[in-house]
Amino acid sequence: MDSKAELKRQLILDTAKQIILDHDFHALTLDAVAKQAGISKGGLLYHFPNKDALIKGLAAYIFEEVCVNFHKYAENDSNKKGKWTRAFIEASKHDLEHNAALNIGVFAASLLDPEVSKNISDGYQSILARLEQDGINPLTATIIRLALDGLYYSQMLHIAPLDKERQNEVIQQLVRMTREDS
Repeated sequence: MDSKAELKRQLILDTAKQIILDHDFHALTLDAVAKQAGISKGGLLYHFPNKDALIKGLAAYIFEEVCVNFHKYAENDSNKKGKWTRAFIEASKHDLEHNAALNIGVFAASLLDPEVSKNISDGYQSILARLEQDGINPLTATIIRLALDGLYYSQMLHIAPLDKERQNEVIQQLVRMTREDS
């Protein structure tokens, strides 16, 4: 069971995430998070001494959610061949659908803080290592990874992002590639 402190930290991060999703990054203030979470500002400051620390914590939290979903999707895939690549596709799809507005913050936090960047990079390398040993052609796995990276970057940077229908078609094609590859 999580400790009270860990539960409060998670409440703060969930609240910060919701503020950004409901409004935008400009609405994220320590006062707004404390008020919406129903905690004192001092309680928030105990966990995150400033807004920068909160954003860094949020970046790590969001990436951790991707990793948890990655493992969950893999566990639920009965077809061993390509399951990690499909799990990566599904975890990315979920993240793009539910956390798109947050990903620019994760990106910014990782660029601005070498420790956050290293943690995210190490986690991503761990995912990519699974893809390389997934029983499908490693080149196919790499093409899928790069296509997913492209979906993230076009959406995050608003560079010709795909509409929801086309994005779903791309995701479906990527999944087919994991099943058809020999």
